[in-house]
Amino acid sequence: MINGFLGNLQIGDNYPARIIGVVNLSEASFFGSSVASSQNELQISIEKMIKDGANGIDIGAQSTRPIQIYGGKSRLNENQELGIVKKAVRVSLDVLSSYDEIVLSVDTTKKSVAEYSLKAGVRVINDISGFKKEKEIAKCIAEFDASVVLMAAKSEPGDVYEINDILHELQKSLSIGVEAGIKKQNMLVDPGIGSWEARDFKHDYSIIKNLKKFRKLETPIYVGISRKTSIGKILDEAPPEERLYGSLGATIVAIVNGAHVIRTHDVKPTLEAVKVAETILNY
Repeated sequence: MINGFLGNLQIGDNYPARIIGVVNLSEASFFGSSVASSQNELQISIEKMIKDGANGIDIGAQSTRPIQIYGGKSRLNENQELGIVKKAVRVSLDVLSSYDEIVLSVDTTKKSVAEYSLKAGVRVINDISGFKKEKEIAKCIAEFDASVVLMAAKSEPGDVYEINDILHELQKSLSIGVEAGIKKQNMLVDPGIGSWEARDFKHDYSIIKNLKKFRKLETPIYVGISRKTSIGKILDEAPPEERLYGSLGATIVAIVNGAHVIRTHDVKPTLEAVKVAETILNY
């Protein structure tokens, strides 16, 4: 059996799939409707996601949308990202203080951002480089006995795409975490669905279809499918705003194939689709 923790939230084979609502803090996000451009918008977004049934909220200031598809606004530097996250973490933790079981995660590859977040009270870091950008993040997470989501990467997010290579890089990330002192039960793996600069959108289909292979890593599986480019490609080049139903279809396949955590822009429809799928699978 595969089980673990996302902050104080129990996840894995013994639990329903957990739904994490994503709120982007960058105007450069590929899905504009997910962006909270003010503290008031952030508060409203979080409260709505909680009302809709989210088990957690993931916030991030650094957009990693595919530049080759959507065009590029420049990436944030460390000080810019930290400044945005500081304000957002304060607002988010204030909202979540009224709820016992809702976890907050911060999406970053930078040690300074992770360290600030953990000191402020965040208990989950979502590192899309899998410790490959700044290995020191692992020591911070261990120090605070926090959880981490590790996305597959060799050196840059999304630069690995064949199943065996993804498995290899995720195992390396897990080893970095264990060596730093992070408990195995506090680490999750994310195979990295998305049309990153170094890969083809069709690799997403292979990842979702072969998701069961990631069980050999013996850690919960976390996926972010919501409104990704590979969904739009199937739907006659549909833009992000028109990819909800396609995202739900892919999410159900991921659930059937063993996903434990779903990261989504659309909490309520995703939760309802997952609930129906799990009820039928467990009937």
